[in-house]
Amino acid sequence: MAEADIDDEVIEKDCSDNNVLNKYVEAGRIAQDVLLAVVEKAKETGDVVELCAYGDQLIHERTHALYKKADLARGAAFPTCLSKNEIAGHFQPLDPEVGGEAATLKDGDVVKLDLGVHIDGFAALAATSFLFNTEEAKDLDEKKQKVLQAAQTASECAIRMMKPGTKNTDITEMFKKVSEEFECECLEGVLSHELRQYVIDGENTILSRTAPERQVEEFELEPNKVYAIDIVMSSGKGKGIRKEEYPTTIYKRVVENTYQLKAKTSRALLKGINTDHPTYPFSLRHFSENKTRTLAGLKECMTHELLADYPVLHEKNGEFVAQFKFTCIVRPNQGPLKLCGTGPDFVKGLPATELKDETLKELLAQTWENPKRKKRKRKKKKK
Repeated sequence: MAEADIDDEVIEKDCSDNNVLNKYVEAGRIAQDVLLAVVEKAKETGDVVELCAYGDQLIHERTHALYKKADLARGAAFPTCLSKNEIAGHFQPLDPEVGGEAATLKDGDVVKLDLGVHIDGFAALAATSFLFNTEEAKDLDEKKQKVLQAAQTASECAIRMMKPGTKNTDITEMFKKVSEEFECECLEGVLSHELRQYVIDGENTILSRTAPERQVEEFELEPNKVYAIDIVMSSGKGKGIRKEEYPTTIYKRVVENTYQLKAKTSRALLKGINTDHPTYPFSLRHFSENKTRTLAGLKECMTHELLADYPVLHEKNGEFVAQFKFTCIVRPNQGPLKLCGTGPDFVKGLPATELKDETLKELLAQTWENPKRKKRKRKKKKK
């Protein structure tokens, strides 16, 4: 089913509405389940093409098992991507031959898994890092250890800051402190956003790293709003180099732009995108029946800025990138409600590190999760 059109009334909905809250919670539950299912599937295969397709299929199946009688959109809010080692993100190869060596996971690879789910346009985004065919990180080289520790620590600090009144600049400053503790760098250009219905890149933005050419307005987190916090740490300089080594396969419709396309193939492609993927990023896998026509139509759509691309980003060879992303609701009088995203012990065997920065120590000492909710989660795990 196609995603619904956006209007001003839709955009204003937030989690003070229980119907909206429930849809966010359902999307988060599915995102978390699929995230863990793909990690588990990776124990059977290192085929990145297969794993990405598996994640996308699971998202489709799980979302379409809900609200069967309701006429609402649901599905992927971001295609399943698996990016290893120096590849920073957006890697969803459609063909193993095109993906080359990066399309096959090998023992000890640092793998980033990124995906998103939406129900009626209310999205939950999640990403995690895991080690392929390696039970614990204690035997890894120092670069891998530090980059994983940096991303995990920043994620744990961030969830504790998700409360009304926290400034976006405070979170950016925290990211900087964590990266310095572990001698890593936040990947340049990575942004965390407020989410709204059918919008995963809202105007309220949190920089991962400040730069003269990239500035955002300061704002405070508000109650009943939803935020996707994306932490990407690099063992290198964190420049996120764009390379043409791997073709881009993830695109997004630029909804505010229109143009009367000349070629029939371009019009057909755009019609399909407008029908099935008008607002959220999508994979070219959905248009792979005739690759020649799709690529021809894609070129004209890009020329006239009807689509935005998500190119595959790289660090330099020999460096490593780790990512953790979670979606949470900022609540007025309670701690944050984390909808999806893995916990601090997801990567086993990382060496204990004594942080030097006192503000980070104090932050990590705080309890953010409601004790009753924590108890319910423990009981569920035991079952």
